Formats: sequence, structure tokens, C-alpha cells
Amino acid sequence: MTDEAPRVLLLGGIDPSGGAGLTLDATVVTMHGAQPLPVPLVLTAQNRHGFREALPLAESHWRRLLAAACEDGELGAIKTGLLGHPETTAALAAALQPFAGRIPIVVDPVLSATSGGLEAGARLASAYREYLLPLATLLTPNLPELETLFGGDAQEALGLVPALLVKGGHGEGECAEDVLHTRTAGHRFSRPRLPVGPVRGTGCALASAIAALLAGGSELAVACRQAGDWLASRLQQLGPPSTDGLPRPLLTR
Repeated sequence: MTDEAPRVLLLGGIDPSGGAGLTLDATVVTMHGAQPLPVPLVLTAQNRHGFREALPLAESHWRRLLAAACEDGELGAIKTGLLGHPETTAALAAALQPFAGRIPIVVDPVLSATSGGLEAGARLASAYREYLLPLATLLTPNLPELETLFGGDAQEALGLVPALLVKGGHGEGECAEDVLHTRTAGHRFSRPRLPVGPVRGTGCALASAIAALLAGGSELAVACRQAGDWLASRLQQLGPPSTDGLPRPLLTR
């Protein structure tokens, strides 16, 4: 990685199995030519068999990590992932306030886990709406997350965020359609739905790829399209579903 590579601040959880969270985020950002700056806010106990526990780091600790990352050079973009708790969400929003409107902030609202065992409560969804989403450049919910946050109403979401990419992976039909909503336009990205079975880390990877592309200077619609095309190509490489029915990691090679 060269000194000229744009720097992407990654905020979220550590997955000890490596299938999601900051480990995957950092890999994806590197694959897209940017420098990852992973700052953990949450430690998790999870693997492909399920999500077991989320342990928040003390705010005083992660704030020191965040300060160290920010003091080391300019940021090109910020991406948030698993936050786990309303209190963490509110504190993070306060820490990110100075960056809002200056650099892209991509919010992936992690409210569940592909492997099961994680279901966010109403307090966390409320904390997202009250504190973090007003700072976001882009929100990247899947269909269940959009339902939890805004009752499925993308137009209501646009009252808080200038843009949201609604991911169609949880939908039905021959094509999976991601829809980018902004306050002035809309873009649809339709791709064949691939019979790969459950895959861990797709949401993390897509949002991280978008953040890296934005840090590199891409326009929002271009970044969303290119990141989605890249994700589809990675899914295609996985082939048929696992015979044990368990979720597979996105990046297997």
C-alpha cells in the first residue's frame, strides 16, 4: 500500500471467525486500492454456526484508537458496521460529527446476522435514526433493515439521509435489484440472482467497497454500481450452496 492510497476509517465489530466485520472490511478496502483503518467498537463471539455475543469496548478506549487513526493523516471516507448497542451508536455519532459533510460516511446498519442469533431491538434502531443517520452520506440497508428502521419506506429514510442503497438480496425473483434512492434521482442496478445459498459478510463487503470507491473519488451512483458488480462477481465464484447448509464466507480465495 502506497502513501497516496486514500484512507478509509472502518468502525465496527471484530469477528473471530473472519467471515464478517472489520477483518473482511479491511480486506475489501485493500482490494479496492485504499488503505483500511480498522477501529473496533465491539468484540463478538460468532462463527458460521451463529452469533452468540456482542461485547462493547469502553468508549474511552475506542475513542483513543479513533484519535490515533485520525491523527495519522487525512481520511477519504468512513464506513460503520456493527455497533451493537444504542449507547455506542450515540457516542460514535458524537465522535463523527466533525467529519459530517466533509467526507463520505457510509452507514451499514447491521441489525441481524446471516448465521442467526443477532436481532437488534427497537432502541438500537431508534439510536440510528436519532444520532447516526443525520450524519450519513449513504445508508445501505437490506430489505429487513429498511423495514426495521423506516417501516420499509425509502422516502421516509430520505428525510434523514441524502441517499440510501436498498439491497435486493432478500427479495425474490430471477434478478436481485439494488435501488439507489436520492432526493433528486433514483438508480436501479439489476443482476441475476445467483443460487449460492447463504453467504456471510456480503453487506459488510458491499458497504466497504463503496466507501473505498468514494474515497478514491468515484461519484456515488458509480461507486454503488461498481461495488455491486464486484460483489456479484465474488458470489459467482462461490458456486453451488454448501452441502451442510451453513453460511459460507464471501472471500474463500
